[in-house]
Amino acid sequence: MNTRAGFSNLLKKGSKHYAGLEEAMLKNVEACQKIAEIVKTSLGPNGMKKMIVNHLEKIFVTSDAATIMTQIEVQHPAAKMLVMASKMQENECGDGTSFVIALGGELLTQAEVLIKMGLHPSQILIGYEKASEKFLEILDNQVSFKVQDIRN
Repeated sequence: MNTRAGFSNLLKKGSKHYAGLEEAMLKNVEACQKIAEIVKTSLGPNGMKKMIVNHLEKIFVTSDAATIMTQIEVQHPAAKMLVMASKMQENECGDGTSFVIALGGELLTQAEVLIKMGLHPSQILIGYEKASEKFLEILDNQVSFKVQDIRN
């Protein structure tokens, strides 16, 4: 009889235990999902406004993702990357910060499901790159209106 009861013996059959690298990845995904959740709830005409108290005790009430991202202090490294991407979008185009954060959060949510299924993150990345290439290929053919004369 095996007297040594391991951790896996305590779990239901078929369950998985994450440790080390997998657990760290899932924690990173969770942190980014929380940032995306903050922004997603402020989107649209019925979006909620957020009350933010910054480090100077100044109060902001806004639904603008750019303002939210500049005023909150994010400590988690992975979530900081998402915030930095939204700030770069704001600096480059002046708009689209909420889209960047929502899209990044959703991509990571889908990646979390794939990681739990057992896929390696490098395989997920290759899949996202192939999807991006296919999207750019299809996008060229999706013209809804072509301007013939710019003066008209």
